[in-house]
Amino acid sequence: MQLHPGRHFSLIVLASLVLAGPMLAQQKTQMPPTTPAKTGKAGISGVIIDSLNSRYLVGAEVVVQGANVSRITDSLGKFRVDSLSPGTYQVGVFHPLLDTLGLSLATQPFHLGADSASYIVLAIPSATTIIKQACPPPGPRAQGTSAVIGHVTDPESLAPVAGADVSIAWTQIEVSKEIGFRKTPRVLRDSTDAQGAFKICSLPSDMQATLQARKGRSVTAEVPITLGRQETELFARTLLLSKADSGAKTGNASVSGKVVLEGAPSNSGTRVQLMGTDAIAMTNEKGEFTMRNLPSGSHVLLARHLGFGAETVPVDLSSREPKQVAIKLPKYVAMLDPVVVTARRQASLDKVGFTQRQRLGQGYYLGPDQLQSIHANYLTDILRRVPSLKIVSTPTGDVVTSSRGVSSFGSDPCVQYYLDDMPWMSATPGDINQFVNGNEVVAVEVYAGPGVPAQYTRGMQDCTTVVLWTKFKIRDK
Repeated sequence: MQLHPGRHFSLIVLASLVLAGPMLAQQKTQMPPTTPAKTGKAGISGVIIDSLNSRYLVGAEVVVQGANVSRITDSLGKFRVDSLSPGTYQVGVFHPLLDTLGLSLATQPFHLGADSASYIVLAIPSATTIIKQACPPPGPRAQGTSAVIGHVTDPESLAPVAGADVSIAWTQIEVSKEIGFRKTPRVLRDSTDAQGAFKICSLPSDMQATLQARKGRSVTAEVPITLGRQETELFARTLLLSKADSGAKTGNASVSGKVVLEGAPSNSGTRVQLMGTDAIAMTNEKGEFTMRNLPSGSHVLLARHLGFGAETVPVDLSSREPKQVAIKLPKYVAMLDPVVVTARRQASLDKVGFTQRQRLGQGYYLGPDQLQSIHANYLTDILRRVPSLKIVSTPTGDVVTSSRGVSSFGSDPCVQYYLDDMPWMSATPGDINQFVNGNEVVAVEVYAGPGVPAQYTRGMQDCTTVVLWTKFKIRDK
């Protein structure tokens, strides 16, 4: 097994190929086909295994060259082709995961005689095998032996995007007696080759990170990814990077789906937002939603419903075909032990940087102790206590305005929100109390003018910025 020269690697894995009789002894858990009746024809069957994810490769296209026949693997990764004439054949496998990894999975050509049956086992290599072939040996400053490998592709033409900058960002947490609690931002980068391939090696395992691609004025969303707890983990991802300016908020793509609320009698009323755009949808009684006229590329959907945990879902959009998604929001259940709650919430606030920014004193802050004494049922009950904010009652609900901060594109004071570190946009004026319950808020940060931290600055706007932290992000357990 050798990698081809160049950074775009291709791997051909040979199959286990034997006649029906010998295969029975070697593959006890997989029953091979019986020898066909005396018809003069032959057959091929087998199973495709995804060793990378420790499961069968479902929905893969298996092509038998020499017969112009293809099959789709079932839920157990199996396929079967009958009534083949005697001759020479080659079996190849096609699947999006293989495209992302840049791998070719195929047998060598083999001969089938009359009245014979062959059983094939093809497997995507393990994470350790792929990383060993794709990545250089880790150096002394390596964070670990894990990797993220993938491709960057144009969402409309599906052509590879060469020369794109791909970055993975995460926060390294260190706790010791010597340094106490320390949080260090980390970023590693790679540039795509002519085939759009990238590989970011020497990563730690057991971490949550974001993956992003950019080229010129085009940029994808920061796609959340997770590396597991094994010593060596491999995450594979294709990113769709549109040629269009990422400042464009509309396009010809669409997404529809269903949001299920755990344990709820109705699935209606969930707010779904395509992050980084103005696109917002509300689910109907069945939990269904549709969003149209969306920009193509790799994006992130944010689903929120009062009393349920928020979920972010990566979604790859293209005008070539509508996208379907399924989202489940877990019911939020608060812990009752006040001592444990206080300690764990404080640790979580330290982790997201709230405590550090509070020490700098560049804004107005409300912590857990202050909010607990307010006993607020509505978010606006909390925001009324912020000196720079005003609450105006309207027929559609309470609208929050600011006496500071003016948008460079208009003369009206503006207020922008970040909810659990993600931009939040109002669907209609006065709707903020419908999606953020005052009892869910753990901490509040409010900034105006030059005091707004860089990560909470949007474009050319100089708005009052409200950063809200809820129990869904600041966990009690």
